[in-house]
Amino acid sequence: MAKGPRLDLRRLERDTAAADARTVQLAPGGRPATGLMQLVRDNLDALVALQAGGRTWGAIAAGLTAQGFRTADGRDLTAANLTGVISSVRRQAARRLDREATRRARADAVPAGGHADPAPTRVGLRPTPSSTGPRDGGASRLAPELRPRPPGPAEDGPPSVDAPPSEAEIRRMQTDRHAHLFKKD
Repeated sequence: MAKGPRLDLRRLERDTAAADARTVQLAPGGRPATGLMQLVRDNLDALVALQAGGRTWGAIAAGLTAQGFRTADGRDLTAANLTGVISSVRRQAARRLDREATRRARADAVPAGGHADPAPTRVGLRPTPSSTGPRDGGASRLAPELRPRPPGPAEDGPPSVDAPPSEAEIRRMQTDRHAHLFKKD
């Protein structure tokens, strides 16, 4: 029986590294990434300054094409391609700023420093009915089951303020609350 070829792991590593370098990077939507979007992101101010200095978008696009930047399908850049990418970059930046502002305005968001405020406030947001508080001077409106019980004799053991009410206590509270419905005429 003949032996098959022997595997050379070092050569395999070199060959796979070279093959990985040749793979086509894909942009969102499955199109090949050309690097134009990143170029515009990194140099947006310089490109706008060139245009404000009297250059046309067509001339700028021709200059980028001369430096090797092309569309995803390999065509030369046009003014419409370039202005479309610039508009996309500006929209993305605006959405990013809006998301960050919304996040900073959230009461439960952790600030950039990583530490939450001990008592967050709802600045810039319309108050919801639950955040305005009750009309009785600011006392909390908790369900009877969630209110702390005053110290006193308990049915099952020593008094505990933090312990939740027992099932029998909850049943009794519900019966008391609805007792008016059970009265006979």
